[in-house]
Amino acid sequence: MRRTVVTRLSGSLLAAEEEDGRITGLFLEPEGTESLVGRIYVGRVKSIVKNIRAAFLEFGRDEMCFYPLEEWEKHPLPGMEGKTLKEGDSLLIQIEKDAVKTKAPMATTCIIFAGQYLVLAAGKRGICFSSKIRDGARKQALKEFLTEAADSAETSFPFGLIVRTNGKTAPYGAILSELETLLKTASRIFSLWETRTAGTLLYEPEPAFLAEIFNNRTGSFGEVVTDDQTVYRLVEEKLKTLRAQDEACPLPALRLYGDSYPLSKLYSLETALSKALSEKVWLKSGGSLIIQPTEALVSIDVNTGKFDGKKRLEETFFKINLEAAAEIAVQLRLRNLSGIIIVDFIDMEERDHKEQLLRVFAAALENDPVKVNLLGFTRLNLVELTRKKVRKPLHELLSGKRKDRKE
Repeated sequence: MRRTVVTRLSGSLLAAEEEDGRITGLFLEPEGTESLVGRIYVGRVKSIVKNIRAAFLEFGRDEMCFYPLEEWEKHPLPGMEGKTLKEGDSLLIQIEKDAVKTKAPMATTCIIFAGQYLVLAAGKRGICFSSKIRDGARKQALKEFLTEAADSAETSFPFGLIVRTNGKTAPYGAILSELETLLKTASRIFSLWETRTAGTLLYEPEPAFLAEIFNNRTGSFGEVVTDDQTVYRLVEEKLKTLRAQDEACPLPALRLYGDSYPLSKLYSLETALSKALSEKVWLKSGGSLIIQPTEALVSIDVNTGKFDGKKRLEETFFKINLEAAAEIAVQLRLRNLSGIIIVDFIDMEERDHKEQLLRVFAAALENDPVKVNLLGFTRLNLVELTRKKVRKPLHELLSGKRKDRKE
């Protein structure tokens, strides 16, 4: 059974996914460093830097964010199409990416509202589907249903829809109910923002740990256990909302842990965090991974290590690579590694082995709730993939905590 364990550890909220006795996912949110992603503000153009085709906007309490000018070309706000941005302009913006090291948060004017089954994207047109929904008949039926619903909606702004993985089996009534809720929220904000001063926070999504637990995973795990009363209440409210939308939706059980033995020790969470920071990861075969995040990319090197297979070398390398592919997929989620990722698998001569390796790797990456694009082998015989950047990687969060303690 898969469960999610939520507790507070050393001044941070920690949500850990546990499956078959192993921690396979970690979400860490240090106190005072809550994610800004998804928040909607009234921003003000502070400066425009033409040589990098970007603007810097003020938002919140005199905070600054980065805004690419191509965003304005693609997603101008309703009623502002064709307008050239200048300093002092007010914009409705949404934080798309948190600050990473020296990079400021990134903003967009493609405002989205995420539900359990749908994502409403204001300013866009059309209906898209999660890449994990592959049933052609279901997609066509949903497209016709949602097109009719969207055409009948009365809004002052154009919008498009993305059907999330959870929408794969959701009943039409639940999807329609959520669409109405998302449209109501979006309409309120679009009718409100021009009357508010720059820096005003207009919308805040649900707590990030809830999204981490439930997004694209409804019905896929059996239990949420926590020793925190506040967390328990928030998860309970989320479950009630989901149950009201779809009574038949398979939802996890919720348990409040009250034993005197710490929940973090029961599931060895401190050990899991320590291992997730280690550069070396041992494989059961005796091989190993060397994982090295850098500013530009993440490099992962696969080594034979202590493996002493008796078969010919090609079969030995193939076996280690298959095990490494499955483990790398887990490590990406554990460490929240993102951006460009280069994997140096052990060299193999047979094309069939390379093709099988990519198929196994792709299947393992399917379990990742974050978008991953496997690009295949490069001309240097390295495997390249990208993972969407959403929040800070685990090593950066924990290094920041250590720095704060020293200061």
